Amino acid sequence: MIKKILVSAFIILSFYTVSAFAGKGEILFVETEVDLQPTGEAVVAYTVQYRVVSGTLHGFYFMGNDRLKVRAVSEDSYALDASGNRYKLDISPVGGGKWDIVLADGQGVSSGTLTYIFYFSTNFAQAGYLEKTTTADGKDLVVFNWSPVQWDEAPRQDHYTLKILTPHPVPPEVSQVRDIRQYVDQNQLILTEKWVNSKFLIDYQAGPKGRLLLLFHKNKPGTRFNMRTQFYMPGQWFDLSGAVAAGSAASASRTSERKQSAQKILKSRKTVFLIGMAVLFIFYAVIVLSKQKSMVIAHKGLDNIRWENLNWTPPKLVLSNYRKTGKICKNLTNIEAAFYLGLPLKRIFSGMIASMESEGFLEVVSKDPLRVRTIKTPDPNQLDDYERLFFGCLSDDGAFSQYELEHLMNTAIRSIQAKAWDADINATKKYYIDLMQAAIDADGEGAKRKNSDEDWYYWYHNSHPYYRTPYLYDRDPYDHETAIPVDVDHIIQGPVTTDLGLDMNVCHDACHSACHSACHSACHSACHSACHSACVSGGSH
Repeated sequence: MIKKILVSAFIILSFYTVSAFAGKGEILFVETEVDLQPTGEAVVAYTVQYRVVSGTLHGFYFMGNDRLKVRAVSEDSYALDASGNRYKLDISPVGGGKWDIVLADGQGVSSGTLTYIFYFSTNFAQAGYLEKTTTADGKDLVVFNWSPVQWDEAPRQDHYTLKILTPHPVPPEVSQVRDIRQYVDQNQLILTEKWVNSKFLIDYQAGPKGRLLLLFHKNKPGTRFNMRTQFYMPGQWFDLSGAVAAGSAASASRTSERKQSAQKILKSRKTVFLIGMAVLFIFYAVIVLSKQKSMVIAHKGLDNIRWENLNWTPPKLVLSNYRKTGKICKNLTNIEAAFYLGLPLKRIFSGMIASMESEGFLEVVSKDPLRVRTIKTPDPNQLDDYERLFFGCLSDDGAFSQYELEHLMNTAIRSIQAKAWDADINATKKYYIDLMQAAIDADGEGAKRKNSDEDWYYWYHNSHPYYRTPYLYDRDPYDHETAIPVDVDHIIQGPVTTDLGLDMNVCHDACHSACHSACHSACHSACHSACHSACVSGGSH
């Protein structure tokens, strides 16, 4: 065991030595193409161009595909430098849906640009990004609701383009006169959400073999731009019966997988902790030995401050334990604050429905099952990102789908993790509780409260810059919570990990307790880098 630990420590140290010579790049543009088949099967192609900023650029990390499974990467993937030289790529899984994409045979480029073109097969229907739906008048449609990965290292990115090649062949007489947009509009073949129309430049073209090609384009997207689009196609273009069967089988095995995953996590934490100690021993043996007792105490105390709950009842966020005592995250939105405070998800969504109902945007026409009718559309510029997404989930068909709720919840959790990764949890909670109490006390409404959960809703609704109908504890904002179809098994969970595969919580607690002054900078750098790009592609090297 000791030999294995020392070998692992040597590998980690070698990583730091090699990384000192790694290159750094900046993304110039990204283009994603999806060749979509009637069954939901697809080939996804990415074209990513980097400009070499420093050192010798070899490759980057590709991740953030969420539920979309990368089943097989094409051996035809390649890269081109500014001189037109072609390179083969080595693409290997790192773990956790993360892939390392580098030039083959250790090659690198030290100046100019390097364009990576890589392909992989997947299935959008099995991932839940391509689903059957129907219009109010019973017309069968299929909705495509997906975003390519978000990219780090892209502050000056020129454009991000998404192309979807549909299964539908464009009639030859239409493609010849290049009147495809009129053909699509007249036959109502593609229906897009309003927010999609305002977000992208959209075009319709005749693609390979005359198939209808949709193009969504964004100029100057910037770092971490969410390229998500949502549109609807005729149901007869697709046969998703196989994907439904596969989804049922996956659901049946979910409980067993969670148990196995929990056992693996517990086992790996022990191994990771030992490896981490070996590394510290090599550099700071004297300090580690002198403070061994405090280090063990710190590790045992992890369960008291970690937001993990494998049963997810209710779901809770998973935040890094690299916390700065007393640091408060003050830039959470009112909705993000509810997640952070642990308010039940169904109550958060019920409160949002109550506000939109009181403002006359929608009307609840059925509680079991929950169905709403859109009365008027609010100004999207007056709503935050979650409210726009929430209203869009209801306005299209009057009901929530499991995927829509999962997407909204995971979007909120990712945002909070990015904002509050090093904040003091208790201090931040107290800050928002005090904000709520101050708002209630200022209006003299405290005596009317029925329960403490309503304090959040009072603060959320009455401080909203767009809502005009005040809430005075005169109705139940959580009246619809039992009808919200939330399946919490799919919420993001698990600790954020470093690029070395070390549990960030263990890494930090060991360093902080054992040798704070010696290891603080190195561990902080590793933890910050991992948290910064946990779900975002990039990380050139």
